[in-house]
Amino acid sequence: MSPPAGGRRVHQVRRDLLFAAVRDAGRISRADLVRRTGMARMTVNGLVAELVAAGLLAEEEAVPDGTRAGRPARSVTVAAAAGGVVGAVVEADGVHVVTVDLAGRPRAERHLRVDTADPQVVLDAIAEFVSSAGRVWSTVVGLSAPISGGVVQSSSVLPAWSGIAAAGELRRRLAHRVTVRNDADLCVLGEVRYGVAAGHQHVCHLRVASGIGCGLLLGGVPHTGATGVAGEIGHVQVDETGALCRCGNRGCLETIASPREILAALSATYGEPLTAARAVELARHDATAERVLADAGRMIGRVVADLANTVNPSLVVLDGPLIEPDGPLVHGVRDSLRRYAQPEVAQSTQVRVSALGGRAALLGAVAAALRATPSARGDRAFTRAGAGPVAPFALAPAAVVPAADAPASRDGAAPAAGEGLTSRDGAAPAAGDPPPAGSSAAVAPAAAARRRELSPARRERLVRRDMITDVLRGRGPTARSDIVRLTRLPRAAVVDLLAELCHDGVVEPCPPGASRSGRPSPHFRLAAAAGVLLGLALGPEGVRAVVADGAGRVIDDGFRPLPAGHETLQLMRTAAEFARELMDRHGAHATVAVSVPSPVHPLTGRFGARSVLPMFSGFSPAEEIAAVLGRPVQVHNNAQLCALAEARRGAARGARDVLYLRADQFTGAGIVAGGRMHQGAIGYAGEVGHLNVREIGPLCICGSRGCLSAFLAPAYFGALLERPRLGSLSEDRLVALAVAGDRPARRALVDAGRLIGRTVTPLCDVLNPAVVVVGGRYTEPGAFVVDGVREALHRHCAPSAAAGLTVVPAALGRDAEPLGAIESLL
Repeated sequence: MSPPAGGRRVHQVRRDLLFAAVRDAGRISRADLVRRTGMARMTVNGLVAELVAAGLLAEEEAVPDGTRAGRPARSVTVAAAAGGVVGAVVEADGVHVVTVDLAGRPRAERHLRVDTADPQVVLDAIAEFVSSAGRVWSTVVGLSAPISGGVVQSSSVLPAWSGIAAAGELRRRLAHRVTVRNDADLCVLGEVRYGVAAGHQHVCHLRVASGIGCGLLLGGVPHTGATGVAGEIGHVQVDETGALCRCGNRGCLETIASPREILAALSATYGEPLTAARAVELARHDATAERVLADAGRMIGRVVADLANTVNPSLVVLDGPLIEPDGPLVHGVRDSLRRYAQPEVAQSTQVRVSALGGRAALLGAVAAALRATPSARGDRAFTRAGAGPVAPFALAPAAVVPAADAPASRDGAAPAAGEGLTSRDGAAPAAGDPPPAGSSAAVAPAAAARRRELSPARRERLVRRDMITDVLRGRGPTARSDIVRLTRLPRAAVVDLLAELCHDGVVEPCPPGASRSGRPSPHFRLAAAAGVLLGLALGPEGVRAVVADGAGRVIDDGFRPLPAGHETLQLMRTAAEFARELMDRHGAHATVAVSVPSPVHPLTGRFGARSVLPMFSGFSPAEEIAAVLGRPVQVHNNAQLCALAEARRGAARGARDVLYLRADQFTGAGIVAGGRMHQGAIGYAGEVGHLNVREIGPLCICGSRGCLSAFLAPAYFGALLERPRLGSLSEDRLVALAVAGDRPARRALVDAGRLIGRTVTPLCDVLNPAVVVVGGRYTEPGAFVVDGVREALHRHCAPSAAAGLTVVPAALGRDAEPLGAIESLL
């Protein structure tokens, strides 16, 4: 008998959880399943019988093994006919496909030689292969093209695929879940699961093949960008007057360093067509070939250094036919990284060559496909609702690769109905999938331990509670009808859960905001928790503070000035004393977060020993301030907190992928990726102020020459500011001139915006943000800097990245830093 309608989801969760337990154990008795899953014996017996009848499980006769007294128990195992998954990658000369069983063991692998320029021919070939593979739960296909909303976008490698809804077409033919993803994204998944990137949380995977693509893993989560075109590193413009690229821009990296261009140059030199293997062989003993490959590596490394300074990965993986571990191309990349990256970044960023032999994308497709199987859904149900925080990619084989079941708007998935625990039907995102904006990064270990003791039904209810609170945390006061729409939970379940959350003091009713036609839906918001939240911002002029209640509503603010020429330690002590005064005023029970103008290591909370700002090197602001307050203190970089504040309260509210640019003499950037503040491996994410603009440029405070910040310092505007009777060189003076209508000053700010936009173009090409927010002192006179940034980004970004990009002025002003500190505590 089928379960009642209200219990179908819980029943599906229990099935998936039990199936995952059997898959992990290989062979297990029913009694052990009861102990492992926490379900009642009757429930386990019923589910085993149901799964055996469905052909997913099989029971084996009892065999005495001498380990237990009494009659031996029968064992349950995954049935041979349980099926598997298919991974496929569309390559230049055909389609590489593989099928594996639900435990990840290979069953068949083939190379289908078809004309990949014709989408229908390729889709027909894949459908024919999958149809002959028996029972298939999921198929994942990789393409050398960006995917957005399930539709293939314009691609220089596969131009005929533009506008094709490949996932939907295959879904209609195969009647199971189908996902189509960019092959660069699949490469990084394959490397993290099976290759050299295992254990890393921040990874850039560069595939130098038909084009140059980049797959990103940020904080353990694959990053696809706002419109699905993240990773367009091959279309970063490195020479404005260079050769015309297939994307329409000039001087893209691909026109200089792609294998096609390298082999063409070498073939012309040697007077014969050369293959990639032959070029690698020549480079081992021929100076010309070695020089050509090394120069290409240095060009690629120049862009990689910019990414290291701004995205701050712990590992860069290189893959492609021209790459070998000790080859000149790899050495060229490493040389540029050491030359152009900040010293601490260069020291902490590994550059390694893939050991998967060009199979990273295929293995990533397999691992992603395994994420849509019943056993993987069971793993995720237990992980999200019971096991607490688990490192991504550390689970059993069927649950190791995230994001295969992200919403269709991100990766082109076309899920079938009745698939159990998926994001489409209301369950929480998988471990490693992008959580909703405002969600907590991890569940407290103590709470996770308590949840492990709960029944699957209670675990599922807690997951649904988390979904509702995540929505309220990210959106503020929200109508009940909007909660139903955003969570995709049944209306009756939302009504019941909101009543429970109100009773528990987590949520409270509130007046509706903007009026709507018709009968208003009840509105809810997070209830203020006990105590207050205190956000501090440390700056050159003093300490700015915001006090909020437990729900993030501002109840007080203030500013404590500092005398000129103060030392770093004095700044920290002043901040701590100011915080103590505010805590005494609003109650001693406070949670504190601090914004500082320097990179902060996300694990230690310390400034680096070789910080970009020498006056901060070696300090631990968290320890200094906590010593005065007598409680732990969180510390984050100021631009990163500005990005978080603007994404949740300001000009980019509602956007999940945001780039914040601070336009002043201390320029920097903050990144919000998938709704989460991105700090990088060692806290250097967003350090655009120290990107190299000119090899022989003005000296920067970090010790290098030609950094972006050096071109934005007041001294660089000396020709304007040293005019007779205009006063001293200062940022205030430049802003005052522009406010007063001085045309040269305003033109200088527009040019400064153009320079900032041109410099951060590689970051926009790789991150694919939906919104770029421009703030800082130089925006105070008007939209001059913002207009300059907008003009440069639309001029120099890859067309696919520029198409979905919005550039807006910041909305929160100088309060962005302390408000971001408040948001980091929620």
